[in-house]
This record gives sequence, structure tokens and C-alpha cells, in this order.
Amino acid sequence: MQFNNLPAFLHLKTARRTEGRADSVEEEGIRLMDVRRLRNKKHRIKLHREKLRKPSLVDSYCTDDESVPSSRRYSNTTFPLFSNLSDDEVILSHSQETGSGLKVSHSAPSCRLLVEDTDDAQREFFPFVHLPLDCKLKILSYLSSIEKGRSMRVCKEWCHILRTPSLWINIVLWDFPLTCVPMATSSRGGSHSNGDCYTCYKRRVHGFACFLMKIRPLIRRLEFKFDIYPDSDGYLEMLKNLLRCISFREIRYMMFNWKDTPARPFWLEDLKKCRCQDVLYSCKLRARQCIYFFDDLSRHLTKVETLILPFDWSCNKNVENLVRLKTLKTLVLEKSSVFQSVAQSRLDRVLSGLPNLRQLMLEIWAPSGVTMCKYELNSKSMEFLDVSQSRGFYLRSLNMPSLRRFRVARHPWNGPMVFSAHLNIPCLYEVLRNGAPNLSILNDHYLMEDWKDACYPRLEEVLKSVCSCRKHKTGWMM
Repeated sequence: MQFNNLPAFLHLKTARRTEGRADSVEEEGIRLMDVRRLRNKKHRIKLHREKLRKPSLVDSYCTDDESVPSSRRYSNTTFPLFSNLSDDEVILSHSQETGSGLKVSHSAPSCRLLVEDTDDAQREFFPFVHLPLDCKLKILSYLSSIEKGRSMRVCKEWCHILRTPSLWINIVLWDFPLTCVPMATSSRGGSHSNGDCYTCYKRRVHGFACFLMKIRPLIRRLEFKFDIYPDSDGYLEMLKNLLRCISFREIRYMMFNWKDTPARPFWLEDLKKCRCQDVLYSCKLRARQCIYFFDDLSRHLTKVETLILPFDWSCNKNVENLVRLKTLKTLVLEKSSVFQSVAQSRLDRVLSGLPNLRQLMLEIWAPSGVTMCKYELNSKSMEFLDVSQSRGFYLRSLNMPSLRRFRVARHPWNGPMVFSAHLNIPCLYEVLRNGAPNLSILNDHYLMEDWKDACYPRLEEVLKSVCSCRKHKTGWMM
């Protein structure tokens, strides 16, 4: 009697008696089988599957309230049911036999079976190793330089891929942790001083530079923050080697801070140069080294659009080197020293020699007093001007018809011996109204459309906080 042909309305007791007979017949068949067949793995698996098909399904899937399995309960299943197995095991066993390509969602409760197509599941999970090379390069390009270096230690394939020059177009030379490597040794029994950590930092920087010189990437962005004098740390020589081995003609963004090394602890400085004369002498030598190197660097930056650097206005050659960069759109000129007067002719040369300049941030710390200079700024292409970081820098006139945004601040830079009545500083409102007709934002204040016709109260408050004329500023501090 075949149990699979029984109708669903048969009594439970009849099904159990049939199940008992099937079990006894099967056990007797196993005992009478040839031992040689049991040694074959395929025969053992086949016998086990036949064993699982025989028992009754009524006991496994009927609850206390159901004496017989209802047709509604199994109406959505397209596979035979197997007793003594959980729902997930039933589906997996059937998929292994028939190869129907079914997948079980184990996150669902056991009473609800979620069947998914195996093809869809394979599309959702795609190993990284099977991706095309272009996709791998695109994914790895989002990593920082340090993350790329660590990823090169994963496997040989990643190490080979990460040596692709196109992955190293954004270079930050200074951004390394100031910590000691695990292999570093110290004479103090395993403890590391700040000098040891800085030595490890220099080793990382120079090692990274050697790696770049080997793969020769086309750099688009370069950030350099190292003191070039004295060159005991070898940073200037390292940058010269990079300039000789790697093409800088594709650089679009460059930050060139040649004044100090942020990672260098200040107590490692040479204590012999504590006198004022020695400090001034070192500053002059540092600026001279920068002028010589910037002369070579400016010849290679043929496509640079953004440049950030401390700028020395004392040398006319340095101004000519800067004017050589005709493609500049954003320029940030930080101060290189204090109490440095800037000639009006050199400011005019920079603004007139850069026809594509759109944004300028100017930081000049000039001496203020009776002999202070009031400057004129002229540019037809300028759209953003920021002089908020300057000290002793005052505008006499402005001629920027395209200027949209202007930032300015008032910083005290003179003592009580200088009176505002003797300085005669022009009013900022008059300067902007005559020289920047299209101005729309003053600091963070959005100007009204009729701001050139009359100074409304809100604009008056802004001028009182930034303008140093007699009308908007009282007191001796300018």
C-alpha cells in the first residue's frame, strides 16, 4: 500500500499503522541487503533518502487542533514534504535532490517559508575578486593614502592593483601618524620618546616619497607641509627629487607650506637660535630657499588652478614666479612674516598678471601708523575677495566689477600713540559702493538690492564692526 496515494480525509490511526508496517519492512530490507552495497557511498545516500520518504507526514505537521492536514496549509507549496525535518531543512533537502535552485531565508520564523530564486541571490552577492579591474580601481580610489598602504598588505593581487599610478593622483605627504612602529627599539627599555616617534614619522614620509618615485603617478592634488630650512630632515631635497622624477604638469591643486612642520614637536627645535637676530636670520634664509625652489616649481605647474602658500612679498622675483601661473583661479597668499610692507606695484602685478583669477584670500601683516599704506585693488575677473586675516591692511579704492562676495575684519594693530584722527582711513561703504557695484554678500550679510542708494540700519551695524573710518569706529584701537 502506497501512503502517498492516501486521500487527505483518512483517519490518523490508519496512517500510523501504515507507517509502522513501512518501517518494519524497510528495516528488514536493510538487514537483508548485501554488505558490499553499504560500502558504496552513493548507495548509502540513496538508501537514506528512501528511508526519509517512507514515514507518515501527518504526525509531523498536524497540531493539537488539527487531526488531519488541511489542503489550505500546503496549497502554496510546490515540493513534497518530509517528516522529522524543520521547514528550512525540508526545502534544502529537496533543492539538493532536484536542483530546483531554492534558497531559504533563515531570518524568517520557521512557520513561514521564504523561497528565493538562487539566480537573484547570486546577483545580490558578487565577490570583489570577480569584479572587473576598472571597478576595483574605482572602489580603491576612495581610500586615503594610509588606507591604500594598509590594503597593500592584504594579498598579492591587491598589492599589484594598488601600485597602479592612477590610484595615486591625490597625494598628502604630511598626513602620517606621529607614532612609533612596533619594531622600533629604544634605549629606555621599550618606551618611546617624542624624538623616536618623530624619527619614525620621517621614515614614513621619505618611504612614501620613494614609493611615488617608483610608480611615477600623474598627480592632480599635492599637499606639502614641511619646514625647508634647515634641511636637516631632508624635506626640501625630497621635494626636489619628486620634481625631477614625477611630472607636476597635471597638478590642479597644490598646498605648499614651506614654513613649518606641523608634526615636529616644538621642543626638538634648536635651542641655540633663541636670540632675535638668529631667528630673523633663519627666516630670511628660509624665504630665500623658497624663492629658489618656487622658481623651478612654477615652471612645472602649467595647469594648476588652486594654490595655497605663504608668500614673501619682499622679492620681486617671487612675484614674477607667481605671475607665471596663468591658469590660477583660486589663490591663497598667507603671511610669511610680520611687519612686512607690501609695495602697491607688486599687488598690481599679481592681480593684472593672473587674468583667470576668481578667488583671492590675502593675508598681509603690515605695520600701521602714520606712514602706513592704503592699497588699491583692481581686477576684472575677481568674484570673491577675503582680507579678513590681514593686519594693518586698509583699502583706499576698489575696482572689481565682477566681485560678488567680500570678507573683511578689523584687528587692532596699533598702540595708543596713534590716533584715528591722524590716519584718515576711507569708509568701507564708499569704497564698495564705487568699486564693487555687483556685490551681494558682505561677510555673512546678504545685501539688499538698493544698498548702493542708502545705508540701511542692518548694513550700518555690519560696518560698525568691520570699518575703521571715523564714522564707524571710535577710540584709538584701529
